[in-house]
Order: sequence, then structure tokens, then C-alpha cells
Amino acid sequence: ECVRGPRPEPSMQRHVLLMLAASFAKGAAGSSSFSSLGCRMGRLLSSSLPRGRTMALRRGGSDSASRCSNGLNSPSRLHRNLRRWLTTGIIKAKGSVEKDLSYNPKEMLALVFPPPDNHGGFTEPKRTGTGKARSDVHRDGDWHHSVHIWLLDSKQGKVLVQRRSMNKDTNPGKLDVSAAGHIEVGDDSLDTALREIEEELGLHVLTKDLDLIFTAVSDAKGFTEKHGEFICRELQDVYVIDYAKLNSPEEQKIVVADGEVDEAMWIDIDQLKQDLESANEDYVFRERTYIDGLIGVMTSKS
Repeated sequence: ECVRGPRPEPSMQRHVLLMLAASFAKGAAGSSSFSSLGCRMGRLLSSSLPRGRTMALRRGGSDSASRCSNGLNSPSRLHRNLRRWLTTGIIKAKGSVEKDLSYNPKEMLALVFPPPDNHGGFTEPKRTGTGKARSDVHRDGDWHHSVHIWLLDSKQGKVLVQRRSMNKDTNPGKLDVSAAGHIEVGDDSLDTALREIEEELGLHVLTKDLDLIFTAVSDAKGFTEKHGEFICRELQDVYVIDYAKLNSPEEQKIVVADGEVDEAMWIDIDQLKQDLESANEDYVFRERTYIDGLIGVMTSKS
């Protein structure tokens, strides 16, 4: 980052990191910890390299580097660990709360009419005027209304992602939108977005800071060990906040909600795009229409 000149292509960046991983394994002066780190980095990074480069590493590496490269072309599940090693700006929760304090199975969610069949990924939310308990909604698959708030740093070209607590009733432990929440009966979208960004990240923002970019259609199913099966059908109002343009951003310290969020981290917009488009299993899945719309807006603002 300190070298002047054009930034290397992502593939070249991964190649350099892979070679560093091999160096760790080859010359770590007998340190098992460094060798292990090199192996883990190599297995993860090589899956995105051209096959010729990984094979060259296998043929030309030392014994330890060759052992490291065994299975280099197999998909790795160590995205989470690698991101912790290589990503700066990670904000950790204190870890003193062992349950999701925001979870209330009797919370009355605002129900909406299903989207039209030809929605194309987006729609206009229309409320039914009724509500239903959260646990029942996720059991029965009722369409309901929610908000997503993405925190963008337009000066740095980065976006904040959060890792959901393992206590969540949907998608526990996954990387996701900066902040999000259900809209309850009697609340509106803007008020909910303002509340969620403060509750989950400790930020005090104003209505003018929120840019509603679209309402996405999401139909997902899953299972958690703690809460069992869920069906989550949402119309998601997606907002973007530019952190760099907040009033006194230096005073806006991000504090993640313990028990609801495990950690938050700043990553490049291009990295988010790549992770979402590849359906990286470390993330909550997003439809391509959602990804294209979000990345397009963020890129235009940066």
C-alpha cells in the first residue's frame, strides 16, 4: 500500500501472498507456528490462482513447501482465519454476553404482501396492516419487512461488514451487511434503520445520512442448531451511509453490539463484490441483482 504507482492486479496480489506463504513454510527456522501459518495461507490463496502457478510452486518448492502445497487446488474453508490475519480495522465485541439480547420471539413484525412473480429482484413494499410474532414468521415463511444499512467509507473505497453472532436465529456466524433489522408493527423504515445502526454499531446518524437505494426481494431457508429450521421471506429496504461524510466522523467510534455482533471489519469494495459473487460460504447469500445494485452505487460514490 506504501509503494507508489499502479496497484497490482488482484491475481498478482494473491500470487505474491502465495509465494510469501511458501517462504514461511520453507524458511521459518524450524518454527512450527510460522510453517503452519504458511500452509494455511497457501491452501486458501491458491484456489484462486491459475493452475500453472500452483503446479510451479509444487515442482520447485522445498520439502516443507511441497508438503504445504498438497491439496492446493482443493477449496479451502479457512476464509475466516485468513481474513483475521490479513485484514486491518477489525472491531471485536467484548464477548461477555452469551445470548442475542435483540432476539425476542414475540416481537411483532410488520407483514407485507408477497412480491409479484415478475419482480426481477426488486419491488415496492406494501404492508398488509397486520403483524405476527417473529418466531412464527420464520416458522411459517410469511413475507415481512426489514432494513439493511451498508456503511461505506468513500474516501478509502471500503465497506464495513459484520459477523453475525452465533446466537442469531438466522445465519449465525456469517458475514453480512453492516447493520440490519426487522421493521416492527407501528414503525417505519427510516426509524428502524436509525435505531439499528445505533444499536449494532453505536453510530448516531441523521435521516439525511441515509440513502435508500432499493428494496430487494429475499426468499431464504436454513437451519440453526439453537433455533431449528427457518424460512425467511423479506422485502429489504437497502440503505447506504457514507461514513466519510458524517458530521465529525472522527468522533463516531464504532462499537459493535455484544451478543448480537461478533465483530465488524473494513474491507475493499472489490473484495466484497468478489466474495458475494462467488457465493463465499462465509457470507450470507445475496442474489446477483442485489449485488450488482449495491456495488454499482458504492462504486459511484467512491
